[in-house]
Amino acid sequence: MNRSANPPSARVSLFVFAALAAVMLVTRTHSLSQVVHLPDTDLASFFVLGFFVRRFAGFAALFALGYAIDIVVISVLGGSGFCFTPAYAMLVPAYGVMWLAGRVAAAKLGDRLAALPAMAVLLIPATFVSHLLSSGGFYFLGGRFPDPTLAGFLPRIGRYFPTTLLSTLLWSGIAAALWALAVTLRPALHAERRK
Repeated sequence: MNRSANPPSARVSLFVFAALAAVMLVTRTHSLSQVVHLPDTDLASFFVLGFFVRRFAGFAALFALGYAIDIVVISVLGGSGFCFTPAYAMLVPAYGVMWLAGRVAAAKLGDRLAALPAMAVLLIPATFVSHLLSSGGFYFLGGRFPDPTLAGFLPRIGRYFPTTLLSTLLWSGIAAALWALAVTLRPALHAERRK
């Protein structure tokens, strides 16, 4: 019997990466903004990527795609470059936190339905740390705020973090529901992911 060139776990990883890349292309470019405003998927995407894709190359590729999208949106499509500052580099550790949280969730919790509450408990502080890195980096290192102070930054957490957390939980929940549906329709996927 001739086996496929890619092992089953690699096929699952490639499929997940392709799906996340497609979601990032749709939401990060705001291509549907005139029809519907979709909340940001970035943090959830990196969490889901970490859950399914163990290799750092997957993280690097998804980050590179996000960067390329931002460059095209700003320089070709005329999008705002307000957030594109030297602080953009803080997205590497911010997204890295989410990817590592996804890896921890996969290793320690697995993809059992009973693990979802524990996964949410893990996702909340990971999202908070990621938000602190990205938003704090922008505030303190972006050069857009004269004389940034901790007192000036703290209200921004209360203003922006709830929306960030809600969108991260929403998109992560959608990913979990889609995975549950996929495993229900094709039970072999459950075993393939572990190979």
